[in-house]
Amino acid sequence: MIEALEGTNNRVRARVMPLLAAIGDPRGREPLIAMLLDRNARMRLIAARCLARFPSPDSVAALERTLKNEKRRDVRIAAVHGLVEQYTGGQDGAIRRVLDVLLDSEEHCDVRVAAFSLLRTLRLNQRRSIVRRLCADESAVVRQHALNFAASPPPSAVTSPAEMQAWLERLGEDDYAVWNESVQRLSACGAEVIDPLVDTMRVHAERPEYCTRAGIVLKSLGPRRGRALGQALERVVEPLPLQTLVEVIGALGEKSLIYRLKDLIDRLAEYPCSENRFDPCLRVRAKAHVELARIGSRVAISDLREALNSTRGPTDFDMLSAVAKIGKRDELPLLLRAWRREDEFTRRKIGEAVRSIMRRERIRRNARILQTLSAEERAALVDILPPAGSRPRRVRAQKRG
Repeated sequence: MIEALEGTNNRVRARVMPLLAAIGDPRGREPLIAMLLDRNARMRLIAARCLARFPSPDSVAALERTLKNEKRRDVRIAAVHGLVEQYTGGQDGAIRRVLDVLLDSEEHCDVRVAAFSLLRTLRLNQRRSIVRRLCADESAVVRQHALNFAASPPPSAVTSPAEMQAWLERLGEDDYAVWNESVQRLSACGAEVIDPLVDTMRVHAERPEYCTRAGIVLKSLGPRRGRALGQALERVVEPLPLQTLVEVIGALGEKSLIYRLKDLIDRLAEYPCSENRFDPCLRVRAKAHVELARIGSRVAISDLREALNSTRGPTDFDMLSAVAKIGKRDELPLLLRAWRREDEFTRRKIGEAVRSIMRRERIRRNARILQTLSAEERAALVDILPPAGSRPRRVRAQKRG
């Protein structure tokens, strides 16, 4: 699919990009970022929409560049919506550029109105301050939109199981206004929404957009009310809902929840290995490893080492991100053996992990552990590390006077 994006058939490329977003494999991120520079405006628009499914600093930076350089209004609107989804996906830096667009009097009013979707995700005092400023804006369109926003009461929580189920179904609607209102109403329910939302997400387990929106609701509950997710984690078996729960737990940052991902990893490791190169259970395990690595935990290091040592399919990028954060010198031989069997695209990520471990562990080129490597592993290390003496020397500034 990645190779198809390099072709010239726009019909094929338009179909491939949503598939890459649905799979969620991190290797799809860079090709989508490259598509933001395509000559065809429709390809750029689809790429901006699909990149929203890959929350990361690189995705945020790419969408910000699109807003800076793009002339087409529809592509700019897609980039704004993409940044809002990046923010709800845990990328706090995405809020900066959306606020700039929202408050920029020289920006087109349609693009600024698109940025209003950010306001529902902000705290009440932040929202009121921005809306108050926009109510006096120079643009009549923006001013009226802000007045309508200020006059509309905040979405109230649903009051009955039947009403809650209706909003849970509307969460899957294509209309942005409908599903966005559903997010707000379900978020107002607090912890009571967790069980029915997780059950409905399992029903829609093959719909990535539904699971993404369910994740937005769960993240809005905050760490205290989100503690009930630990029980939901134990009864969900479908890969996409499981991946959503892992991402939500990581975004909430509650360590007691994050440590429970170790049990999930152990459970998934017992599943029969899939012959599919895009094993969805492996993706969930990889996401769980990343969240544990973010808090510096090595409780699941044995499973991580097993995944690095596996020859079934390519090494998962999230696994490499995890080992780059918590790996030690014992993981270097595994990375070097993986480097020997991977393609050039994956080798770059492995090289970053190797260099990260060596810097953190202060391992020099002549370290004893490196002398115990096999000939093939030493050859891989030579290819990964820059040539000796290639770094520029630091010149000590001479004191004047």
